[in-house]
Amino acid sequence: MKIKLTLLGILVSMGVVSAQTATTKPVGYHTETAKGNAFTLMGVNVGNAIAAAGEFDADAATDNDADFTALLDDGVNYTVQNITSGVSAAVTGFDATSLTTDLAVSSGDSYEIRADVTVGSLFGADNSAGLGAGNASSADVVWIPTSDGFSQIFYDDGVGFPPRPAGWRAIGAGAADQAGTSVPFTAGIFVQRRQAADLDIVFVGHVRTEATSFSVDSGFNFLNRVLPVGVALADTGIDNFIAKGNNGAGDLIWSPDGNGGYAQYYYTDGGGFPPASKGWKAVGAGDADKGGETLASGYAIQRKGDAGSVSVAIPNGLDL
Repeated sequence: MKIKLTLLGILVSMGVVSAQTATTKPVGYHTETAKGNAFTLMGVNVGNAIAAAGEFDADAATDNDADFTALLDDGVNYTVQNITSGVSAAVTGFDATSLTTDLAVSSGDSYEIRADVTVGSLFGADNSAGLGAGNASSADVVWIPTSDGFSQIFYDDGVGFPPRPAGWRAIGAGAADQAGTSVPFTAGIFVQRRQAADLDIVFVGHVRTEATSFSVDSGFNFLNRVLPVGVALADTGIDNFIAKGNNGAGDLIWSPDGNGGYAQYYYTDGGGFPPASKGWKAVGAGDADKGGETLASGYAIQRKGDAGSVSVAIPNGLDL
């Protein structure tokens, strides 16, 4: 079952904290805290190792030097990223030298393919992360953005009647096992904590070292920072892709403030009335420069115009 959820509709009950991050090459980890009795927006800033990489040989996803049948496994969900453009898409099929995907490519573009992270790999097949288990109305819920809303995944403790095996389920999907549900690496997810206590969740995996582009629709887009370390707004390059305006008239970045709320950032080219200097600002903070504020691991872009794309740069001097 997919449920529509808007940021404005749940802000009152949400709590969010920023990540504490440490990385090594090529593996890193970061810890997110799901606030008790609240929604927490977070990003999973690590993923699986590269399964295949190379350069496309044509204006299609073809690499004559590859053997995808040897590198990729049937039945596993993969995502291919065009490193040249930063854009990614699902791999829906493959043969020895070509991929079936909607990804736009040109001859000579570099690519990486990774298996998708899943609910089971992130939180443990047996819920080793310790999310509150129960039934659809009592367990903690992981909200994963989809093209038309959210999937709601919880860990069923198997208690009750009729008896059933414990495992990951989706609200509205019966007893189907959801441990293999993919979590898009570009998506920010919500953890709805129905327990009173905060819960620390550690994500471990490989880090991405290339810039990433995100498709954004009109309205709210819940995104993953992707970078495994904190990055200042002024270093993200997001201002090159969003609508600008004074006093929040343009697109807004909703970034968890670490205290259970959100800071709303916008970029202005300056001028206007009252006059403002060029740069990143925060709603309600006047003309104060906010370019040094850290973008949280998961955040939202409120797009006020037409759909488009946003790219997050790898900051100069960031050692990954």
